[in-house]
Amino acid sequence: MKGKLQGQNEIVMHASPERIWEILEDSENNLPRVLPMVQTCEIQSGGRERIGAVRTCDVDFGHKTGKTVERCIESIAHRKLAHRIEDDSFGFSRRLSDFWFAFTLEPASAGTTLVRVETHYDPIGLVGRLMSALVAKRQFGKVRESALDNLKRLAESGATTRADSSSRPFSPLGRHT
Repeated sequence: MKGKLQGQNEIVMHASPERIWEILEDSENNLPRVLPMVQTCEIQSGGRERIGAVRTCDVDFGHKTGKTVERCIESIAHRKLAHRIEDDSFGFSRRLSDFWFAFTLEPASAGTTLVRVETHYDPIGLVGRLMSALVAKRQFGKVRESALDNLKRLAESGATTRADSSSRPFSPLGRHT
C-alpha cells in the first residue's frame, strides 16, 4: 500500500484480539462509539467489514459536517483492519493522496492485546504539505488517541450495544456524542 506513515498511537487493552475485532468489524454500530466525530456509518452492501466493502460516514469534524467514503483495503480477522479514504467533503482527498488508516491487533500477555492505529498519506503540492505540517498531523494524532481510548473502554467493558447517553465517548474535537 502506498502512503507514508504520518503517525501512530498504541495502547494495551485488557481484552482479547477477538473481542476487539468484534467491535471494529461491526462499524455500522460501533464506529460512532470509537470515533465520536462519526455520526453514522453505513456499509453499502450491508453486513460487516471485509476487503472491498465501501462505507459512507456522516462526520462532524471540528463542527464542520460532511461525508467520507471509505473502502476496506485489508481485513485479517483478529489482526488488522485498514480503510482508504476514497472521497470526502472536507477536502482531504484533494490535498492528501493515498490516504488510509489501519488498526493492528497484537496478542500480548494473557488476556491483553496491543492495539495500534496508524495514519498514512502523501501530501499533494505545497498546500497539502502545509496542511499536513500545520494541522493534519496534530488533528489526526488526537483522533487516533481518542479512538484508542474509546475502543479500550468498549472492549474492556464488554458492552455489545450502542452507548446510551450516560456513556459518552471522548471526542478530541470538542464534541461529546
